[in-house]
Order: sequence, then C-alpha cells, then structure tokens
Amino acid sequence: MIQTWIESALKDSGWTFAEIMDGVSRGDFHLFRHPEGVMVGEFITSPRHKVMHIFAAGGSMAAMMALTPVAEAFGRANGCDSGGATGRKGWVRAMQKMGYRSAVPAIEKEL
Repeated sequence: MIQTWIESALKDSGWTFAEIMDGVSRGDFHLFRHPEGVMVGEFITSPRHKVMHIFAAGGSMAAMMALTPVAEAFGRANGCDSGGATGRKGWVRAMQKMGYRSAVPAIEKEL
C-alpha cells in the first residue's frame, strides 16, 4: 500500500517511487508511516532556518492528521524551527485546522 500512496502523491512530480525509497535508505528523506497513509519529508536548511518539509503524502485524511504531529516532533528533535509542505491546493484548507497557513506560491521551470 505504501507504494500506491507514494506514487499517487508523486503524480506529475517527476519523482519515482524507487527514487524516493533510495532517498529514504540514504537518509535524505524521512518516511512517516500510518496504517492508512504515509508522508515523505526532507530537511531544508538555510543559513537562518531548518525546515521539516513534507513533499509527498498519500492515504486517508485521518492518517494525515495523525502523522502531522509525528513529523513536527521529528523536525523539532532534529533542530527544525519550522515545518511546511508542498502539495495540491486542497491541502491548504485541511492543514489550516492544524495551525498551518498558506505561504508564498511556488513556481518552477526546467533548466
């Protein structure tokens, strides 16, 4: 089931399940598991901040709500001062209930 959830979350992202799992095995990515879903995160570090960034999540909404505090605690334990996520617009409304706010819109271009 984990592969199905991750592949669904990665649709149109350019990432593959194998790349994600390779990143998890190297320690570049962190996998947060729940019986009804999964989240994949990474640390983003800048000179002023360290962020626990969730970039893929799939499964039930109940699983996402249960995994969010787990990912937050993991981030805090690893020196993060904030948390965030990248995903579909619908996540903004869902995550506002947990204290998140919409941030700057993202854009991208292949180089």
